[in-house]
Amino acid sequence: MIMKRGKNAYQYQSSRVNGEVKTVYQRKVSTQELQEYEKQQEALHRHRQREQELQRLNEQLENALKLIRIMERGYLLVAGYYQRKSEIRKLQEDHYAQ
Repeated sequence: MIMKRGKNAYQYQSSRVNGEVKTVYQRKVSTQELQEYEKQQEALHRHRQREQELQRLNEQLENALKLIRIMERGYLLVAGYYQRKSEIRKLQEDHYAQ
């Protein structure tokens, strides 16, 4: 991990020892390495934002598809039909008149 303090940047290594996180100083980072690190972090941030946006769009799409299925069933019923096992069948007028 690279941390910026004032005008300088430093690299630290984090590890877990007996359940506690220990952060150890490794070295001073050059400005070029700092710029590359910041670009990498920005790219990671943009990627995560895109993933979240795609997840929201997918949820909206699933909700729209559920609504379309409900509307489809309603239209079929109004027209006198129903769907059973991917077949569209006509409703019988009198179920007990046989």
